[in-house]
Amino acid sequence: MIRIRGLRKIYRVGTEAVHALRGVDLDISANEMVAIMGSSGSGKSTMMNILGCLDTPTHGTYELDGRAVSQMGADELAHVRNEKIGFVFQSFELLPRQTALANVELPLVYSRQASLTWRERRERAERSLRRVGLGSRMDHRPNQLSGGQKQRVAIARAILNNPSILMADEPTGNLDSATTAEILSIFRQLHAEGQTILMVTHENDVAAHCQRVVRLRDGRILSDLPIAEDEAGKYVPAGQAA
Repeated sequence: MIRIRGLRKIYRVGTEAVHALRGVDLDISANEMVAIMGSSGSGKSTMMNILGCLDTPTHGTYELDGRAVSQMGADELAHVRNEKIGFVFQSFELLPRQTALANVELPLVYSRQASLTWRERRERAERSLRRVGLGSRMDHRPNQLSGGQKQRVAIARAILNNPSILMADEPTGNLDSATTAEILSIFRQLHAEGQTILMVTHENDVAAHCQRVVRLRDGRILSDLPIAEDEAGKYVPAGQAA
């Protein structure tokens, strides 16, 4: 599903060249749940932005479902971001004056599915909110929701168009341990239903819920291992402590 080769990203800060990625190779197959880990400055967020078609590499190739992303025009990239990839962010990124339902419905407003009626859009958004356990909070605005509920709204919005890939950037970073366990339970259920999930995190107990861990350091892949082989025995998944 995802194939990158020789991926490099160089930022210019004044006269200085900052090498965020230094020749990364990575393959991710359908229905994998992969954690991308690394300290601040390791390149994990840069790689997520490139994989999510929010940024472009300086060098290297990125193929998504067999298509070279570099050959996609602006309209096709917009379609990919709207319908092929779902995004979940640490800061939720909800519109404060809109209800949970209106926030979830938003991707359909910009979708190619122009034939959908107002009622059909509303019904799809309602189903998505019920799927994450927020059927009773549809008319609440973000300031009326807890952090965990806000993240559930963000997840409902991300899966609304049934994307091939769900990308989550520190999705539990602003949540307490109990709420983290609830959100990770939703991700595990989505994965069990066939969803491909790519999650950036710096927390080992969050990564423990994934099948595989890719660790970055200084813009390079340090290790790429199944969870059982990645420092086995150190992980206690959130919500599963003895």
